[in-house]
Amino acid sequence: MRAVIILGNIENINNDVLENSYIIGVDKGAYLAYKRNIRLDIAIGDFDSIKEVEYNELFNYTKIIKLNSIKDSTDTNEAIKLCKDYNEIIILGGIKGKRIEHFYANYLELVNNPKLSMMDDNSYIITTSNDVIPNNNYKYISIFSIAPESIITLNGFKYNLNNYKLNNTDPLCISNEIINNPIIKIHSGRVLIIYSKSDNE
Repeated sequence: MRAVIILGNIENINNDVLENSYIIGVDKGAYLAYKRNIRLDIAIGDFDSIKEVEYNELFNYTKIIKLNSIKDSTDTNEAIKLCKDYNEIIILGGIKGKRIEHFYANYLELVNNPKLSMMDDNSYIITTSNDVIPNNNYKYISIFSIAPESIITLNGFKYNLNNYKLNNTDPLCISNEIINNPIIKIHSGRVLIIYSKSDNE
């Protein structure tokens, strides 16, 4: 079962991602989903980023959980708590924006929950301890260790590695490119993988 959490405006939402999913809109992301006629199962947030008239439109569109603006967690964290019974959780949006601290908080959610992934129009981010056959829809692949040390092997890339010890402060594996039949082998540890499209797309 899959849950999708919409945080921001995604111009090119893949309808396959939304199909047969439990869909949660978070704060302004909920309103943006409503404006694009995306079905919402629920909206959650303190809604401090939308106008009162917009909130009223949203109130008439879907079920709402209104949070106190003074709290010890983020709206996104509260949305994730609603997904505890789902084995896959995709966050749409929340990667870019003017408030970089929000992305870092979302990054911490990824690190703390292996069921989570994030995507927007240009990037797709996952964490894993398992071998990966990369997604060919992206030009660049960057790999960072989120364990103190991960041992990885890369085959089928522009820059291959064999049993490389990647520690959590090592940026060596940024912006690699697929060549042919790629595979990322995770011998130990856990990594964050960022797929990115070309700057010109």
